[in-house]
Amino acid sequence: MAFSLEVQTAKRPADVVEIWKEALAGRGIVAEFPPGFSIESCRGPLVLKVLSAPKNLVGVDLADTVAAYFEVWADEDGVGFSTASGRTTVDFAVQCLCAAALAEAVDGVYVDPQMGESAKGSDAYRLAMEEINYFISEPGEAVHRKFVDWETI
Repeated sequence: MAFSLEVQTAKRPADVVEIWKEALAGRGIVAEFPPGFSIESCRGPLVLKVLSAPKNLVGVDLADTVAAYFEVWADEDGVGFSTASGRTTVDFAVQCLCAAALAEAVDGVYVDPQMGESAKGSDAYRLAMEEINYFISEPGEAVHRKFVDWETI
């Protein structure tokens, strides 16, 4: 089952990668984005190289560089984020935090249609953390997959 989030906004910041990198780093996740990534041209999986992430966000201490991926797209309503069934705890945490960071940066609305909840601006982090804490507490969730390169998942 897919997990989708939406950030309702008409704004499209040109520096979205920097917004995401700073927001992730502020929570202890060090990640690299693919060269040349643009939110306007992305229409599918976004693969990140995660160099480190804290246990409280991903469920374990990471010993290796891992991959995180989620789908991202922009449309007339805002920006959508989705992970498929089989997502890892790293995928999930990065998806939620990137959506929350965008909502804060543009004062947009972070929407979780599965739970029927939303949060505006910086309050998006509260909702994102509730979702992350719930997801990593679930037994049997895959924690991570090794990063190979930007094309291979």
